[in-house]
Amino acid sequence: MGLREAFASVIASPGTLVPVLREDPGEVQARFGLSDAELAVLAGVDGESYAFMAEESAAKRRIHLSVGIPRTVDELAEHHPEVLDAFLTTTRLLEDPDEPMGIVRACEHLLAFDGLPSATADFGRFELDQYLLLGDSVAAEACRPGPPVRIPHADGVPLVLSPAVRVATYGHDVTDPGAPVRLPREEVTVLLQRAWDAPLRAFRIGAGTGLLLAGCDGTHTGREAARHADLPEAGALDLLERLVSGDIVRAAPALVHQGRPTV
Repeated sequence: MGLREAFASVIASPGTLVPVLREDPGEVQARFGLSDAELAVLAGVDGESYAFMAEESAAKRRIHLSVGIPRTVDELAEHHPEVLDAFLTTTRLLEDPDEPMGIVRACEHLLAFDGLPSATADFGRFELDQYLLLGDSVAAEACRPGPPVRIPHADGVPLVLSPAVRVATYGHDVTDPGAPVRLPREEVTVLLQRAWDAPLRAFRIGAGTGLLLAGCDGTHTGREAARHADLPEAGALDLLERLVSGDIVRAAPALVHQGRPTV
């Protein structure tokens, strides 16, 4: 704890902590481990200034959320405004030098916020996964147009997912046409794929395909991935051929050569 944490806490809840700071400064000093000089700095800010900073902080956080998970924020504003308001006005978030904009951190904190409906949280995670994939420079490079690649020696080549792909499982059907308003409670596995010249794609995939892709971890060949998924080998290898052709699965990087992909 320290002065930064104390400031963040007072700004998050000025109506609660400012009176304590005025009436029992020692309690605040002990709670945050402040020196006398740090306590003087904290107490030197008037209540109106703290209230103004709280409003500014909430507005900034609302902007960050609307960038990362816009449809989730709209859903909360329309159907659960009390949850969104409670998050914006009570959450303590410190500035992170590794993420100056604070978008991802704000979204992650909202999705873990007490009182957020589980279906809405699932859809928010789906949106955030898309935002992270679209902002990933390695994924951007991976989907850049280039010559096809060949996977040699089909029996012994480790396979790996393309860096432009993410696979995630959610407890509600985030792909339902009515989402995020309508989110049936159903576990679904979704494949996200970033494309060079098209919008990000989201495919709902079956459990077997999900297990097959989980086996493509850079250490398993196509046949080993098929056994990992407990799928018939011939059908699994045929599916992997199509996944390679769609640049969803690749050979482990050291084994990539010029030519047409095979598994």
